[in-house]
Amino acid sequence: MLNRGAETRRLVEVARLYYESRFTQAKIARSLHLSRPRIQRMLQQARSLGIVTITIADPLDATATVGRDLQRMFGLDCAIVVPTVRGDADATKARVGEAGARFLETLLEDRATLAVAWGTTVRAVARALHPRRLLGLRVVQMVGELGLATEPSETFRAIADRLHGQAIALPAPAMEKNPAVRRSMLHSAHIQEVFRILREATVALTGVGPVTSEATIVKRGQVTRDVMLDLAMQGAVGEINTKFFDRRGRPLRSINAQIIGMELGDIRRMPKVIAVVSEGPGKAPAVLGALRGKYIDVLVIDEALAGQVLAANTDKASAGIGAG
Repeated sequence: MLNRGAETRRLVEVARLYYESRFTQAKIARSLHLSRPRIQRMLQQARSLGIVTITIADPLDATATVGRDLQRMFGLDCAIVVPTVRGDADATKARVGEAGARFLETLLEDRATLAVAWGTTVRAVARALHPRRLLGLRVVQMVGELGLATEPSETFRAIADRLHGQAIALPAPAMEKNPAVRRSMLHSAHIQEVFRILREATVALTGVGPVTSEATIVKRGQVTRDVMLDLAMQGAVGEINTKFFDRRGRPLRSINAQIIGMELGDIRRMPKVIAVVSEGPGKAPAVLGALRGKYIDVLVIDEALAGQVLAANTDKASAGIGAG
């Protein structure tokens, strides 16, 4: 009977004859005086042991190329592009959420602090996370309550539950128009402590929202269509953490001053900001503005939307705006 070393060498020999020399299984069997079923089993064993690995390079898969283009054009640490499911926005969002969850899992470790914004794609990330126990993990809400059934409080709590971390809420409404009331809230010891913890976060997870009547915050009644139209007239193209910005990524300070949440400047200074975003009306200019504002380090996006962002950037660059 062959010892383990000799058996491994025999497996390598069979694999080389089959994959490199292009021998048929029948020819290998004749050469080595073995049965054809035995050769077939040996080839299967070589694959299961990792002696043979198979990589499929699809020349028609543009996702890797699009990701590299996004990374190079906007100075991203990483751009992950997933295939779009044509005609199924929910399935596309689930794919982006899955990819975002896998990437987030590579970053989180014991005693990390994760800041979480709201958004339906962020919610998809929460659903896709694998259960795991991280010691001392803090998951912190980045913006106050929007008055929505599942966003944002249930999202950051769902992530904390999945990873056995501590959920830290920001106990305030997302929007407060009364300046005196807003100042009183921001000076409360509890809210100041939450903002202190947010500034310690090493990773942030956020979506990117559009400025359209189809935006989630309009559909769920937090912002009226008239307010969104007025924001568009002021030049707003998107929002991160309910903080609005224009096509160059510049904050719209008048509306942002009413939002109780982490400021765009503080988000930009965070060590690692992951943005997850999937196709939808108005998303391309929103993502492009966020990229121009340098609010994102890692972008997880579907292929169709990524192509729209690249095309929009080329159009704007030819008009003199550029990528920076």
